[in-house]
Amino acid sequence: MSRSCRILLPAGQLPASGAVQAGLKSLGYQLDLEGLDLADASGFQGCVLDGEDAGFSVARDDEGLTLRWSGDPREQCAALMLARALQTLTDATVSIGGGAPVQAAALGQRVSELLEEM
Repeated sequence: MSRSCRILLPAGQLPASGAVQAGLKSLGYQLDLEGLDLADASGFQGCVLDGEDAGFSVARDDEGLTLRWSGDPREQCAALMLARALQTLTDATVSIGGGAPVQAAALGQRVSELLEEM
């Protein structure tokens, strides 16, 4: 199973950390990015998912972000929550593991499945 997702962002549409956190909240996700600034993010980024530690790695380039996680479902869930929020905020294109783009509803369903598994 792939442990990464690619987020292609429309040009110049990398939201500020406050907007991302608000986007997560509007989706009903209890994910605290602890002030993560995606413009400066690189490497492992810690966060809090439903009151417990989680995290994922971030790599930026000119087209967007790549998020990677370990085998921990909490880390995968946190990364996919962020990807889903960016879809909502910017019309980003999200692909998991180099596959075809995932529609917003399907990505939201995957997050729900992960939450149920935890």
